[in-house]
Amino acid sequence: MNIVRNLSVWLLLVGLFFGFYLFLEYFGIKTSLIFSVAIATMPIWLPVTTFYLFYEKWVAFVQFQADLKVPRVTLEITLPQEIFKSPLAMELVLNQLYQKAGADNHIQTYWEGKHPPTFSLELVSSQGHVRFLINTQVKFKNIIESQLYAQYPGVEVRELPVDYTAEIPKEGKGYWSYSFHYKLTKADAYPIRTYIDYGLDKNPKEEEKIDPISVTLESLAALGPDEHMWVQILIKANRSYDFKSGSLTAKPDWKGGVKKEIANIIEGAKKRGAASADEERGSSTALLDSERDAIKAMDRSLSKYAFDAKIQGTYLAKEESFNGGRIGTLASIFRPSDDLARNMIGITWDTNTAWPWWQDRKGRNTTRWKKEEIENMKRRAYKERHKKDTGMVLTTEELATIFHLPGSVVTSGNVARIGSLRSEAPSNLPI
Repeated sequence: MNIVRNLSVWLLLVGLFFGFYLFLEYFGIKTSLIFSVAIATMPIWLPVTTFYLFYEKWVAFVQFQADLKVPRVTLEITLPQEIFKSPLAMELVLNQLYQKAGADNHIQTYWEGKHPPTFSLELVSSQGHVRFLINTQVKFKNIIESQLYAQYPGVEVRELPVDYTAEIPKEGKGYWSYSFHYKLTKADAYPIRTYIDYGLDKNPKEEEKIDPISVTLESLAALGPDEHMWVQILIKANRSYDFKSGSLTAKPDWKGGVKKEIANIIEGAKKRGAASADEERGSSTALLDSERDAIKAMDRSLSKYAFDAKIQGTYLAKEESFNGGRIGTLASIFRPSDDLARNMIGITWDTNTAWPWWQDRKGRNTTRWKKEEIENMKRRAYKERHKKDTGMVLTTEELATIFHLPGSVVTSGNVARIGSLRSEAPSNLPI
């Protein structure tokens, strides 16, 4: 947390105040009245200054402490031999994770740290063995299991007795690592390329499917001995916030931003169309095909549940097994969902500095960041590294595109599947 840093800033401001007083005294400027007024009014301006300085950090702190008290489990999903469902099935599962209930009063918000729960959708490769996992609070375990069994008959869902991250020592001791934070390259209102754009909503024949997640899984399956790759998609229901729910100012949900972007596109097209009409080269409307596609996709997204999402990924390996080429694989792991005309998931931060010779001359920051990222992923925590590293908003359609259970179009043997079809015993068997 950054509370200590903010306390240092506050102490610096107080020090500057007294330093200014001493400076004026040194030059013989009468300050007794000024200083007396400042001291007398300190009970007014000091709490105000402190409040704005610590507000967000305090809210984040109490929420973090609240999360530490809530038991969590990691559920592993083992695929059956055949899955004939489109990613819409995963979208229906994700609908049940839209849990936006938060604090009922200010005490729960600012003292108990109550807030909507966070779920973690995880793609993990341990030495090339690819796994699908969901990390959740214990109380949501039964909901997730029942929804997965309902939408994907034949899958096997089991609770891991020991979390897979425990395989890596604390702070990654003995391992080299490289981590990324991801973010949409354009406004949240613009959707990425989804499974609907790939035609998977029409349930094509298995041999005709073009499933974007197949590229991701094949990349994960390519890892060798002593190599690990973790991708965590941390999601929390997108909702409006006010002071009672933990925001200093009223914050609406994301839908207003979507409608604004649609209006901006149409307005821009009208201006372009009017200009072309004046020059007798077109009509009064000039929507481009890409703009029509974007408006259609944004309009469709308004009918979906949306989540505040933060995505982080880490590649770890023993020194003798570390392969720098895997860094590029991790950086482009969401490339199949890119739509150059709409949006894409890009890199917003990584554990290396662009100019290490002056930004991090002795490499201490990079070393500390790498240790912190490993520990954050073990705790399913996300630390914002700069002012733009704030995550993104993704709808269930977008999330189901980058995290869903694939059919036999994924041929890699490193993606675990159940050996045979499982079903319930007939009800009329003699006892």
